[in-house]
Amino acid sequence: MPKLTTVVSRAVNSAKFLLDIAASGAAIATVLGFAGSLWWVFELIEHLRPQYCLVLVTALVIGGISRRTWSFVWCLPLALNLALLAPLFFASAQGSYLEQANHIPGSTFRLLYANLDHSNKDTSQAIRYIEGQNADLVLLQEVTSRWLTTLESNLSRYRVVTSFPKEDSTGLAMLVPIAPSKSLELVATQIIALPPYSGQPLVETTLRWEGTEVVILGLSIIRPQSRDSSAFQDVEFDAAAEWSLRQQREYKREVVVIGDFNSTPWSGRFRSFLHESALHNSQQGFGLQPTWPAGFPSVLKIAIDHCLHSKSITTINRATGFNIGSDHLPLFVELRFGNAHSSSSTGRNLDSRQLLKPCQPICIPSDLKVPLS
Repeated sequence: MPKLTTVVSRAVNSAKFLLDIAASGAAIATVLGFAGSLWWVFELIEHLRPQYCLVLVTALVIGGISRRTWSFVWCLPLALNLALLAPLFFASAQGSYLEQANHIPGSTFRLLYANLDHSNKDTSQAIRYIEGQNADLVLLQEVTSRWLTTLESNLSRYRVVTSFPKEDSTGLAMLVPIAPSKSLELVATQIIALPPYSGQPLVETTLRWEGTEVVILGLSIIRPQSRDSSAFQDVEFDAAAEWSLRQQREYKREVVVIGDFNSTPWSGRFRSFLHESALHNSQQGFGLQPTWPAGFPSVLKIAIDHCLHSKSITTINRATGFNIGSDHLPLFVELRFGNAHSSSSTGRNLDSRQLLKPCQPICIPSDLKVPLS
């Protein structure tokens, strides 16, 4: 019968071997993640960079303790991953005055986004979360007719202004407080599609906040689960970037884009979109803040729900909410508009039941299907 020390030694060596295998896989995936343009699967594995860091750091520490100098080879892939993740923990020049936020004139605009999950049968958690937030505008995705009825019946502080319920994952709704802030003036809301032939409805809301005209887009990007859907995700990002530039340059509006991007901020596709849309990532300076899958431990989640905005806007606060029964965590952001283009027409503050322009849903063909295979 082998001695206990021998058994323990073998177990430790086996664990080290398995850790080295995992670290090797993480190192290979780290490099292949940069080749997303060559194969859509490489684009997918790029989203797991925080998990690669966790594996590589563990292998590096264990290797150092075991005095295996060759283990320091894990420093290279670790550095590659950290180069993409680290900027999220540091505020940029755009947001460098976060600590002095209270000294910036004007009140803050609070925006809440939540993916309700069309298959979620337990609505109580979502209702409790929404009711507990002090938001000026609420954007909801995956809203079905059942969800819409629940929202209208159970929310006491908010009311539905625009809705486009669908029985799949593409329904939506926009809510405002029953007693809205005096700073808020709703101008228009409409349902659009980006690109126009997409089967995904999106809500576009134009408002004025203390005289600053802002347009908010509730974005939902297709899940890249095949070659075709991955390619269509590129098309959607391009269309959204074009929309952002048009709003900023032609209409002189401040832009906020929030929703389910189905992409992480360190992916090449997301970074290209950020550059091409001339927007700033509100996540910068607030860390990883993963949102999906909601039921997983934090170290296994990734950030695919985002809020981007014009560079003249400052993110004052940003946080994810608790699990509301969806596979996504809610996202709450507090923004301050500055150096913005003000509308020449001041208008008047509207009650939340009034809009200058009613919702005019676009015609989305019922038989149009986004490619999934």
